[in-house]
Amino acid sequence: MHSCGNAYAGKSTMVKELAKRHGGIACEENYHDNYPKELDSDEFPCLTYTRDLEDWHDFIRRSPQEYKAWIDGVKKECEI
Repeated sequence: MHSCGNAYAGKSTMVKELAKRHGGIACEENYHDNYPKELDSDEFPCLTYTRDLEDWHDFIRRSPQEYKAWIDGVKKECEI
């Protein structure tokens, strides 16, 4: 199954639930879900960004430039 749509629309959650219900494998893109809660947000601000959000409005209110900087930052932090 391939899902398309905007960020924070529930696609990954739906894929996880469908995989669980039907014995499938969810090929995840949200790598931050696999990191321990102890991951330091000062050292890994992009990987911990969604973990530390108070609500989804903060996610969608970012400018396109802020969103791109976050995506690029996640890539760099994953290399560490």
